[in-house]
Amino acid sequence: MAKFSVGGDEDGEGPSNPTQKRRRIAVSRTTVGDDGRQAIGNQCRTEDEREDILQGLEVLQSEEDPCNDNSGNCFGAGSSDSGEDNNVSAPENWDRSISVTLSDPDVFDCCICFEPLSIPIFQCENGHIACSSCCVQLGNKCPFCSMPIGYNRCRAMEKVLESVKISCLNAQYGCKETIAYSKKNDHEKQCIYAPCTCPQSGCNFVAPSKELSLHFLCKHGVSVRNFTYNCFFSIFLRVNDEVVVLQEQNGADLFMLKNKAGDLGNMVNVSCICPNLFRKACHYDILARFQGCCLKIHCLAENIHGGKANNTAPAGFLLIPSCFFGSSGQLKLDIRIKCN
Repeated sequence: MAKFSVGGDEDGEGPSNPTQKRRRIAVSRTTVGDDGRQAIGNQCRTEDEREDILQGLEVLQSEEDPCNDNSGNCFGAGSSDSGEDNNVSAPENWDRSISVTLSDPDVFDCCICFEPLSIPIFQCENGHIACSSCCVQLGNKCPFCSMPIGYNRCRAMEKVLESVKISCLNAQYGCKETIAYSKKNDHEKQCIYAPCTCPQSGCNFVAPSKELSLHFLCKHGVSVRNFTYNCFFSIFLRVNDEVVVLQEQNGADLFMLKNKAGDLGNMVNVSCICPNLFRKACHYDILARFQGCCLKIHCLAENIHGGKANNTAPAGFLLIPSCFFGSSGQLKLDIRIKCN
């Protein structure tokens, strides 16, 4: 039978106080079931000892099982590491995109040519960046510190450009495209929603070229003639007609045939009505025939950026004598327009 002793009480050398002190019990920190409690209790001599042991075991069990406080802030044995039983879980398709206001958009422009940066982007050893075309033009020499440039890519800036998406500049005119910042210039040069200003004097109408042709017809009563690139087509020009609008039937490109009467005859030329960002290289041919005579011109079409034409004489034009219009006052012209 187990025997518990404290200090020297075993030899009768206890304190002078006749009241015995409650004995201390050394219990190993193990989980003991009901059977264990009964076994230990049977080994105790007195009820006091048994109660002390049972109370000690209950304290140990409460310390080992933090869920006994009924606080609900613990994870039971049934909870898994994967967090399947948790009430809070991250959504599977979480959209990580954020909206950012850029106070200085010029940070995405090349410091040399001031054009929007495009991949690849290079940097020198001092951190100055430049686009690939500028590196070639500068002979791979940084203009700021004279260090070599054009060999080390700036991957951080490239990743930023790949992640930045912007709306098209022509969104207010109907374009719904969302494009990468590095593709901004390429898209805007080809966007069919790019606005044009009506070339008629005193008119401030601004719209995409598709709507501009309808505006010519409804607002100004100017006839619109459809044509196909690289093919000759005919129009009848009256001596007093100032403008004839030409529209490419497979696209939205607009051209304007201008006729200006003078002392020596009529000056006729073709201009392209295009927005500021467009740079079309278009050539045209005009043929005028009268009584076996043929006048011909091959010329580069003038780009009317923003739609407004100036009052100066065009660089190239066909001068048609007044007699070519005959008694009817009109002349047949054969025209062909080529665009690169």
